[in-house]
Amino acid sequence: MTGLALFFMFLAVPSDVEEPVDQTASADEDAEEVTVEATEEKTEEESKEDSEAEAEKEKEESIEAEKEASIEAAEKAKEESIEAEKEASIEAKEESIEKAEAEKEKSIEEAEAKAEAEEEPVEEPVASKEGLIPVSLYRVVDGDTVNVIDDSGQELKLRLLLIDTPETVHPNKPVEPYGKEASARLTELLNAADQLYIEYDSGDKTDHYDRHLVYLYADDVSVHEVLLKEGLARVGYIYEQQRYLSEFCAAEQYAKDRGLGIWSIPGYVNEGGEGFNSEEPEPTSEPATSEPATSEPQQTTEYFQNCTELKKVYPDGVASDHAAYQSKMDRDKDNWACE
Repeated sequence: MTGLALFFMFLAVPSDVEEPVDQTASADEDAEEVTVEATEEKTEEESKEDSEAEAEKEKEESIEAEKEASIEAAEKAKEESIEAEKEASIEAKEESIEKAEAEKEKSIEEAEAKAEAEEEPVEEPVASKEGLIPVSLYRVVDGDTVNVIDDSGQELKLRLLLIDTPETVHPNKPVEPYGKEASARLTELLNAADQLYIEYDSGDKTDHYDRHLVYLYADDVSVHEVLLKEGLARVGYIYEQQRYLSEFCAAEQYAKDRGLGIWSIPGYVNEGGEGFNSEEPEPTSEPATSEPATSEPQQTTEYFQNCTELKKVYPDGVASDHAAYQSKMDRDKDNWACE
């Protein structure tokens, strides 16, 4: 009965009475909401972390890219520098080669020009130099006298102009100092030459001994200047032929300043006149006009101190029968004073 009563009481309870809430379901829902919120919060954090990681990665990639770009730029600049240096080196080398080739060509041209200039004419018997006449050596008489053969086969006895050398072959004189040396040097110069030339000056071509008054060349070398410069000759016998007087005086002065050869002996060169002071001067005296004439040369009646003074009056010198003749002025004893 009691159970039945309870059943009816249960049925009599109003329908709007809330049913008891399922605590388990509610708890699950709350837990799910918490989980969702936590998940959402975690997602936001992960997203933020991912964003930061991505930004860091982008920064690193940017740095790496810049680094690589810098390295590439440096390598490119280095390669360009090396290439530029290589090109500059090649250009410098090419320029050096071109310069060397140009110098070589210039040297060859100069050598060819020199060879052509030194080459003697084959077809023409006369030297190419104007005024020079080719001759061949016959013999050397002394330092200033030479015998040659011209192109016609004629022997010519030469007296070298504007110089005087010590005596070596005079019959009445001893060999004078440096006379043999002058003859030997002249012989050496003439024998070593491929071609000899003579040149005439203005005025007489021969003297009273029929010697040809000339300048003599061994190839292109003036033997006059060589003998003067080496102190083996002096300037002398200055007449109207004076074409190279200044050059010869300069060559003589060179030897004189250095005391070479004849200038090494004090007072040996007769600077007040011609020749050399190898003998004691003869005493001078007034001419004896009261003595009877003999077959000997006429005595001096006109006195000159030396050849320099005499040639002011008699430029060609005087013969032994002339009133101004003095034997001391006839150095070669050829009966002609101050020739």
